[in-house]
Amino acid sequence: MAVFCSSVIKRALVPKLTRKLGECHLYTCASTCAAAPPDNVRYSWLSTAGGGAVDLTKDDASGLAVLTLNNPERLNAVTGHMMLQLGDIVNDLKEWKNGKALIVRGKGRSFCPGADLNMVYNMLDSKQGREMCSFMHRTLTELHRLPLISVAAIDGPAIGGGAELCTATDFRVMTERADIKFVQALLGIVPGWGGGTRLTRLVGRTRALDLLSSGRTIRPEEAVEIGLASWIIPTGRDVVEATTEWLQRYTRGRTEVVRAVKNVVVAGTELPVEEALAKEAEQFVNVWGGPAHVEAILKSMKHKK
Repeated sequence: MAVFCSSVIKRALVPKLTRKLGECHLYTCASTCAAAPPDNVRYSWLSTAGGGAVDLTKDDASGLAVLTLNNPERLNAVTGHMMLQLGDIVNDLKEWKNGKALIVRGKGRSFCPGADLNMVYNMLDSKQGREMCSFMHRTLTELHRLPLISVAAIDGPAIGGGAELCTATDFRVMTERADIKFVQALLGIVPGWGGGTRLTRLVGRTRALDLLSSGRTIRPEEAVEIGLASWIIPTGRDVVEATTEWLQRYTRGRTEVVRAVKNVVVAGTELPVEEALAKEAEQFVNVWGGPAHVEAILKSMKHKK
C-alpha cells in the first residue's frame, strides 16, 4: 500500500496540513448545512477530481444489486467523481422497489484505501473538507438506511475511508487476504465519513477506541471475533458468488418482508423508542395478510391436520 506510506504522507501532506490547522474544523460539517446552496451547486467541485467509477448492476428477479468501486489503478481509491456517482447510486437504490440485497465490493485485489490522495492534497481547504465530510456523511448514512440487506465483500485492504465505507453496510465478509485499518489518527485526523460512530456501535466503546487510536491492522479472524465481520470467505471461492450464497439465508423471503425487517431494524437503532415502536407497528400492518403471511399460515394449518 505505497500510497499510504508514512514517509509519503509526511512529505506531501504535513507541511500543507500544518498551515491549515488553525482553520480546519471538520467536526462542524453537519452544523453548516442549513444555509448551503442546492446540492448540484454545492458539491459540483467534486466532479473536478476525476478518475475511476462506481458501477452498479441490479437483478430484478433475485432482488440483488452489486456495487463495485472501479478504480483499480489507484487500488479503488475514491475520487470526487466517484463520490458523486455513489450518491446517485444510493438515490437510485432507494427507489428500487424490487430490491432485497446489496453487495459492495472493490474491483481487483483491493476493497478501498479511502479517498484518493491526489484529491486530498488539492483540497486541504476547510470549506471543501466540510463539504466532502457532509456529502459522504449523508451518502453513507443513506446507504446504511437502505431497505436492502447490505454486505461489504472485502477482498484485500479496506483502509481509512474504505474502512468507514464497510461499516455502512449491515454485514461484512472477508477473504483471507483482507484486512481493515482505521488509519485516520495516524494521518492527523479522525473519521470524516461517519465510520467512527458506526464502528463504536458495532464493536463497543473500548474496542472502537483501540482500533481508532492505534490504526492497527484487523485481520479476518479478529474481525469475526469482535463482531466486525460475520464470515471468512473460503480461499479460492469467487467473492461475489460466495457472498451471494451467504446472503441467501437472509433474502429467501418475499421482497416486502425482507424490506420490512430491515426497516424495523433501522428504526430500532436510530429512532427514540416510541417512534421506533410506531415504525415497527407500521411495518407489521404493511405485511399482515399479505401473500407471504397467508402462504405461511396455510402451510402451518396444513401441517397440523
